[in-house]
Amino acid sequence: ALVRDGARTRGATVVVVAPAGPDLANHALLTVEAARAAGLAVAAVVVAGPGAGEQRELLGARGGADVVELPDPQAPSTAVAGWPLGRWAASEPVSAGAGPGDVALAPYASWEPHPVIDPRSAGRGVVDPVLLEIVAAEGPILARRAYGLYNRAAGGRKLTSIARAPLSGAAYRLRMDGRIELVKAADSPEDDDLLHLAGQPPVRVRELGPRALDDVPVAEIAELMRRLRAAGAEGDLRRAVLDRYGLVRLTTKAEEYLGRALALAAAE
Repeated sequence: ALVRDGARTRGATVVVVAPAGPDLANHALLTVEAARAAGLAVAAVVVAGPGAGEQRELLGARGGADVVELPDPQAPSTAVAGWPLGRWAASEPVSAGAGPGDVALAPYASWEPHPVIDPRSAGRGVVDPVLLEIVAAEGPILARRAYGLYNRAAGGRKLTSIARAPLSGAAYRLRMDGRIELVKAADSPEDDDLLHLAGQPPVRVRELGPRALDDVPVAEIAELMRRLRAAGAEGDLRRAVLDRYGLVRLTTKAEEYLGRALALAAAE
């Protein structure tokens, strides 16, 4: 339970490592089932040791994840080099299929705040790595949320244009260094820049977490709407999104924001 809860807190993707043996399939499938029941994405099952035999086929058929073998756990480098780690990292939770409109959401991994230097006086050597921490934890993330998290950790209250400028500069440097992707608002359905790690999918459908509704990228809500529709959700998709996020009130502001997502979902 502690490992599972820690994985949910971090929004982790799970790779199950199971020793080869007569109980391989039973133990591995139980672990996969428990992880998915907690809303975690299970990307693969790694069989440690020789002799997987027919149980590998059973795992592949019933586990719904990649199955790879690690014949010699003491010398893993050759085997690991061929694993599709990038694709595994982008895995999404699998819906339990409990009924119409049932869509699994990935856990939202929050950045853990710690004291930082005021961005107006900190040098790039200080600002850049902290902003990268935030994007790594919460990306894809709207720039205003990422900069706001940094600003609050530095003791600021309102994200002024003066405080935003060095943070925006840090984002551009990280992009130039190939560490993050920065999608300009003009090139996306957002009303703000979108930041995510290089190689990370630009859209991940996650729980609401600590975000306000308008902190969720429009493209993320639109993808959730498409999945809800595909899962048989009936009625107003805006209301279905609120229900899935555990929200109640469809305020005027929420209606406008969700309307933008609905238009994007319909267009695509």
